[in-house]
Amino acid sequence: MITAVILNWKRPVNVARIVDGWRAGGIVTEAIVWNNNPAERFRHDWAKVVNAEQDLGLYTRFAAACLARHQCILIQDDDLELPAETLRGLYDAWRQDPDALHGIFGRCPKADGSYDPRNVANGDVPVVLTRALVASRRYAAEFFDVAPEFELIQREGKPVGNGEDILFSYTAMRYTGRLNRVHRLPVTELPAPHSIHGRNWSAHLAHRSRLMRACEAWIKGEPHEDRRDLLHV
Repeated sequence: MITAVILNWKRPVNVARIVDGWRAGGIVTEAIVWNNNPAERFRHDWAKVVNAEQDLGLYTRFAAACLARHQCILIQDDDLELPAETLRGLYDAWRQDPDALHGIFGRCPKADGSYDPRNVANGDVPVVLTRALVASRRYAAEFFDVAPEFELIQREGKPVGNGEDILFSYTAMRYTGRLNRVHRLPVTELPAPHSIHGRNWSAHLAHRSRLMRACEAWIKGEPHEDRRDLLHV
């Protein structure tokens, strides 16, 4: 079935609620929680928990996914819940096409190559947000081969590594040669204090625009990150 992965930072109540929902739904049969908050250990009687002694960043979601015993990985943020029918819909989509990423929140570049924060709720997209997606486990390992290509850009993210969903999406597209997919499925939003993008929205968009342009150039084999002749507009 599904191995689900979630990071904890400062929303342990949300994380526990999400994991309990996975357990009750029956589709997720393994859960891995990676806790990056060394000040507060996380415990759960069903999930496998990694309590890090320091914050190891956003890439840890993919490190945790490498430990999964299932081929189908659910990566989910801690600010929403997925009803059982949504989990089933994502899993069915993955079984029909396991090479693509399947999610609920999508992004496409604007005509000038900059990052468009408007959601694409259904259809083919280059970027599937890690708010909620399913993927084949192999992409988690391949991510760590791709990420060093963008290290200079990612050092400037706030926090470092922000935009990992963009890198993960392009990692899959390098393998498939085609776009990923988002599906119109219901979610329940949860409280979201300490949101990353809420701290500096303009800097958040600028960083993601630079990264998206770099990924578009990279996937076509071109070194210039600010090119305008985009594949996926």
